[in-house]
Amino acid sequence: MGYVHKGNDNAANWWRVGADSIDAFRASGSGENNREDKMLRRQSFLRAMLFRGASAVAVCAVAAGGQARAQEAPKKDDTGVLEEVVVTARRAAIESSQMRKKNAEVIVDSVVADDAGKLPDNSLTEVLQRVSGVAIVRFAALGDPDHFSAEGSGIQVRGLSGVAGRLNGREIFSANGGRGLSWGDVTPELMAAVDVYKSSAADQIEGGTGGSIDLRTKMPFDYNKPAVQASASANYGDLIKDTTYGGSVLATNSWDTAIGKVGVLADFARNKYSANSDFFRMEPYYRTRIGTQDRYLPGGYDYGDQSFNRTRTGGYLGLQWQPTDSLRLYQTVFVSEYEEDNIGSGLFVTSKNLAVDPAGDTQFDASGGLIRTNALFVRDTATFGPASSAIDAGGTTGISQGSSKTRDFTTGFEWKPDGPLSLHGAFQIVDSSATRANYDVFPGVPFPNTFGLNLTGDLPQVTIPASAAAVFANPAAYTWNATMDHNERNHGHLYAGNLDAEYKFSDDAFFRSLKVGVRYADRTERDLNSGYNWTALGRGWSDDDPQLTFANARAGDVETRTFDNFFRGKANLPGNTLMPSQAMVARYDVVGDHARVPAGFNPALGQPTPTGYGNPVQPVAYSPFDFSRNQTITTAAYAMLRFASDSSILKWPVSGNVGLRVVRVENKSSGFFQQNASTFFRDGVVTAIAEVGEGRSDGLTVTRVLPAMNLQFSPAENYKLRLAYNVTMDNPGFTALRASGSTSVRTAGGGSTPTFDGFTTDAGNPRLKPALSNNLDASLEWYPTRSNTVHLALFHKTIENLLIYGTANQPVPVTYVLPTARTVIENAQASNVFNSEGDAKIDGFEVGGRAFFDFLPTPFDGLGVEANYTYIHSKNPGDRYVDINGGVHTNVPITGLSKDNFNITGMYEKGRISARVAYSWRSEYLMSTNSNGTNGDYTYYSAPGVGTFTDIALPIYAGAYGSLDAGVTFKINDHASFSVEGSNLSNKIVKTLMGGYPDDRKYVRSWFIADRRVSASLRLSF
Repeated sequence: MGYVHKGNDNAANWWRVGADSIDAFRASGSGENNREDKMLRRQSFLRAMLFRGASAVAVCAVAAGGQARAQEAPKKDDTGVLEEVVVTARRAAIESSQMRKKNAEVIVDSVVADDAGKLPDNSLTEVLQRVSGVAIVRFAALGDPDHFSAEGSGIQVRGLSGVAGRLNGREIFSANGGRGLSWGDVTPELMAAVDVYKSSAADQIEGGTGGSIDLRTKMPFDYNKPAVQASASANYGDLIKDTTYGGSVLATNSWDTAIGKVGVLADFARNKYSANSDFFRMEPYYRTRIGTQDRYLPGGYDYGDQSFNRTRTGGYLGLQWQPTDSLRLYQTVFVSEYEEDNIGSGLFVTSKNLAVDPAGDTQFDASGGLIRTNALFVRDTATFGPASSAIDAGGTTGISQGSSKTRDFTTGFEWKPDGPLSLHGAFQIVDSSATRANYDVFPGVPFPNTFGLNLTGDLPQVTIPASAAAVFANPAAYTWNATMDHNERNHGHLYAGNLDAEYKFSDDAFFRSLKVGVRYADRTERDLNSGYNWTALGRGWSDDDPQLTFANARAGDVETRTFDNFFRGKANLPGNTLMPSQAMVARYDVVGDHARVPAGFNPALGQPTPTGYGNPVQPVAYSPFDFSRNQTITTAAYAMLRFASDSSILKWPVSGNVGLRVVRVENKSSGFFQQNASTFFRDGVVTAIAEVGEGRSDGLTVTRVLPAMNLQFSPAENYKLRLAYNVTMDNPGFTALRASGSTSVRTAGGGSTPTFDGFTTDAGNPRLKPALSNNLDASLEWYPTRSNTVHLALFHKTIENLLIYGTANQPVPVTYVLPTARTVIENAQASNVFNSEGDAKIDGFEVGGRAFFDFLPTPFDGLGVEANYTYIHSKNPGDRYVDINGGVHTNVPITGLSKDNFNITGMYEKGRISARVAYSWRSEYLMSTNSNGTNGDYTYYSAPGVGTFTDIALPIYAGAYGSLDAGVTFKINDHASFSVEGSNLSNKIVKTLMGGYPDDRKYVRSWFIADRRVSASLRLSF
């Protein structure tokens, strides 16, 4: 489909800056009176300021954009008839998104699907990472730095993870213990467009300190004729060495009938995806006395791989009925299903008492951190010599399977009679469920007590004695240590209704309309979480648990793990080891309602079943401790005035809206609270608390007033100056609000009756307050053509009650049995999420532009570039971490916030060809201050036998990372196109970093590498 660009013979003059621009206009007959002259000077000044504030890339885009505008005057053929300027489907989609941004009442960026129904990337996270001010998390979750995700998971807008997910402007969520949507669950083929809102109006649903993302679907009346669209795709990963397939189909039609106009649209999509990732990970660098100096030595290393498979299925039905010209009714059904399974192996060689020979071939950095050594060994802490005991070495082979389903049913109406009053409303039901189940088998692996380590290159290099090869090949040297299972079953509902009315005033009045509305929503979620259940298996942990080795394993239960092509052959691994086979672990039903069974023993040889395992298949039984139920009831009302005038105090046309939204939020949580038994000395008295458990429920009701104001001025043609102030609210997630948990006593000293050192709790806090973000935004935008643009935006956020991780005192009930039986409220130290006492602050700016170089000679006139850069600075009131020496700090940035983000895309859009090369990059950002493996404790020995117990909770950062993607689409004819796309073409190694070391030094925690991918697709449109 083509678009006609209506040009202007004087358009070339509009891009010029400074006095030359004024002279040119005067020479052409413009600017002949003072008013026009003053306007031209204001335009010149604004353009000059815009150029000075933009980056070099954006400046180039502006200049090229202006020349493109000059070339957009319609061309005439030999007969003088105007020719049509035809653009590609992708360029038409770009123009559509630009027009939406330009005409919006708020600050918004959009990504629009082309006329074949395809967004420019294969997942919503990949689509959104190219939007100015948006960044994605390349891990399974922001707080899970040990598991890589090639497609990405979480999304931050302007540095904040509090991003509200919407579907056609209405609330949507996944039953994952949080508030938002799992972005990877949603099928992008169903989307007509994705809108990223950076400021809000009073008529938008509250939520999102960072902003909101609205997923827009198609409706049958959007089409003026019957349409059918279909696609088929294949996707190949070079590490997984597997090809997966997908497809989608859309059909729509509308009819004029005796009962009015009726339209039906049906959309279905299904695709599969397989990926592989390798990892190498260092344990924390513990403070260690080497000779006469303190050094920092890693406590070992881990390595392994993971294979990931997912199937994503989406269905959508849109029905519209217009019985009269003034009344329209609609029904939508949206279903998204996501299934995944992961299987992988890992090996762990760890010790908190590793040392090096001070006289050996060893290199340290300026802060004392180990860089290279030919021999790390396990140290005897009593003598500082080599220990005779074996290093703690093991591994895991595990499988994880999960599924999620989100269904949205919405019925609504729009009534727009000839008069000034109009109404619209909707009733919505959302049903979401999610399951998760893991099963791991842990072997004991016979690694030697000494190894060499070289960290001077891009990847760690580990060397071990040659004698280890024979031991690795001996099944009798391996033991079956333990199994661990984990199960989750979550289910959530939402029932919501809204009614809105708008009264329009005269078109000549300053106030154009008054809009009011109410909304009521009742959302509940029941979560079952069994925890991670570690069970001894065959190592000989107790007299009832015999030691079992690989020597007697059943056929097929053990395999040699070679890690072929590990990091594409660039990492030097210690050697090939035996491991529990992936085939054996995969035999067990980890998503059905069945418990795990042990493996690695052979009943035919008379080996007994380990204690605790009778019937090998048992129903999963959730205990009361695994249960939590949460409910949020929201009642909201708003009023909003829209206004517009051809002049303002600045003599510029002005428009916008101002309003208030009043929200009452009632959070409730119920679960089971357990008190663990303990006996201790407190104030010199023997005191004891009982082991008790009881149901617990609590909650908090708050009312908030959320003002919003959006102003937009038009200082000149195709310019927009936007100013916005609004307050947004982010409700805590259900996991943070959970009432379930436990209380324990922390003690000091030894003996049968230690000394009381305080209470601790791991419960959530049902009385957490919503976070409030006070947002100020200013944006200057220039639209020289339909597809070229430049923008410069400044923003500031002050966030009250920010949810941060740290330590805080939390009241809990404690039941005593000694010296007297009683129950009292005590303060317990909770290391959990809580509301900060101070305000967080975020300041930053965005600059970006897009230009097509239509002025270049054929065939280069199809070239274009799009680029944006975002800078963010934050002041965090304090996620708490504990450094390697036990010092407590709160000086980390806000979790998930990168200081620098940029995207640059080279484009070619001409005739039958649409092509792009895109690079996205973000600087390092904080992931967690309480990550598994970098928290806990160790003992620092200042001399043989002289130890100091030290707690740690190191901050973990994602390292700076950039990805390169490319794609080309060839339009076969008006109905068919063929695409080839590649992702992760630069084959970048992703790193995480450990902080909390002297001189603010960070050490690499993990290295990850994932598939380079290529996909091909055929799309049809009729």
